[in-house]
Amino acid sequence: MSIGIRTPVCAIAVGALAFVAGPASATTNLIGFNFTTAAATTPDPQNWNRVSFENGVLSNAIDDTGAVTGVNLSVSGTPLGGLLYLSTSTLAPNATPQHSYDLSGMVGYGFRAGESLSVTLSGLKANDPYEFWFVAYRGGGAIDNLVRVSNGDVMDAFNVAQQVAFADNDGRFLVNSTLSSDTQQWNDLSLITNASSNGTITFNWAAQTQTPVIGALAIRWVPAPGPVALLAMGGLVAMRRRR
Repeated sequence: MSIGIRTPVCAIAVGALAFVAGPASATTNLIGFNFTTAAATTPDPQNWNRVSFENGVLSNAIDDTGAVTGVNLSVSGTPLGGLLYLSTSTLAPNATPQHSYDLSGMVGYGFRAGESLSVTLSGLKANDPYEFWFVAYRGGGAIDNLVRVSNGDVMDAFNVAQQVAFADNDGRFLVNSTLSSDTQQWNDLSLITNASSNGTITFNWAAQTQTPVIGALAIRWVPAPGPVALLAMGGLVAMRRRR
């Protein structure tokens, strides 16, 4: 069970190894969601989906190429509903992890005043692994999230803590449990979990010493090797045996 670990499975897609194409909802492109107000002037990262509602569903998210994926995101919470406050703030100048496009637009964030906040992604490829990045962000102030992540059909299968003290927060992203800087590679910060048999993954933010805060969320499908890849891998094994 791949919980909270970025496994080498992603490294299969190297050289001449190829994958069989999946459906639109199984794109290997990044699908990102930025939580901020509709009126915010700061642009989101390239082709990310802006979540500017307090409680509800965003349907047919686009990936970072702009293609419609069929993936949906729903936000809810207890006892009063979903996000109660959405805003933007100022990012530290050296806080953005390196990526193929600019991620500094993840400066939106939402507070949940109450016991919990729940985000469910649906329309995913059933039972398959997905990389994920959930980002806590505030321009200043303490962050103390405990995020429970589903794995397969098991809800709250494992926990990831997001913690930074007030004095240590100069406007940085907490990417999963890592405080961000411009020396990091975004792809190296992911964790992996599996979609359920219904094609869903659920993240539950629990209140700790502070109200839960969410800045952004992104996923990417991790495909299993198709027949061509398996044949290539078999050939490599045979060559090693002959040596």
